[in-house]
Amino acid sequence: MPLYAKQFFTEQLRLTDGTVIGDSYYSAPTPGSPLRLRIDFARTIRVGEYDGLRLQILHTEQGVLDSLILTFAAHGTLRSRDDALDRHPGDDGYAVIRDWSERDEPPWQGAATTKLRQAIEQYTALWFPQTAKQQLKQSHDALSPARRPATEAPNGLWLTDPDFRTRLHGATVRVLDVLADCLDDDFRLIQALDGARHQADELLGVPQAFGALAEAQAAAQIVGGDIGSPFDPAIARALVLLDQRPVEEQEQAVRTALRRLTLTTRSHAPTAPRPPAPLPPSTGRTR
Repeated sequence: MPLYAKQFFTEQLRLTDGTVIGDSYYSAPTPGSPLRLRIDFARTIRVGEYDGLRLQILHTEQGVLDSLILTFAAHGTLRSRDDALDRHPGDDGYAVIRDWSERDEPPWQGAATTKLRQAIEQYTALWFPQTAKQQLKQSHDALSPARRPATEAPNGLWLTDPDFRTRLHGATVRVLDVLADCLDDDFRLIQALDGARHQADELLGVPQAFGALAEAQAAAQIVGGDIGSPFDPAIARALVLLDQRPVEEQEQAVRTALRRLTLTTRSHAPTAPRPPAPLPPSTGRTR
């Protein structure tokens, strides 16, 4: 079974400045420098089993200058999957991926790679400081308030602002609407859901700080609908299990949640006030 290395490096880790050859990623962050960055999967003592990523700094003439292992366990990469499967440190299969599965899907399906990417960026900054400064400036420019449309903040506490709660509900509907149209075999549920919060201003119409809440509410609707807190660990476990199902089932779950939430929106829509009931005729006083 392949490791789907290209998808992992370019889509999960969003490393797009290099090239993937086989199961390894190569990059030359500083043009004209003899240094190269190589990233591949770190093998365990078992054949076809990997417990992290191996980062290497290569010199075109001197070979390997430095090497670092980033384990999946230390960066919580497979924590959601292992929690859903009730795996713990020391259990067989904990925090590792294997390429001998018969399932036709990436062995890292559902991986959380934010911490891995941050560690890669920190390591790269040590060896390619000028490139790191340029990336930091680009990120700062992209997130500058002058470059992003402002969205109206809630009036006081958001829970007590009915207009903002309506906007947040609409943001959740938009997340589900986008998910319903973008899922396929190469872009599955968790991968598609992760990142919606980063489009809170432009796409969802709520301040950036509330994007994660819209994500959480969408996830809760997908796996159950009638639930309590969207941050219940049971939702994360159910989401990981659904992410391992065929993409058709994932899309069906998203569309079911979208219909349910849309109906809820309509049922809660304000209606025209009823006219007051006519007063009963006066009986008067009889003698």
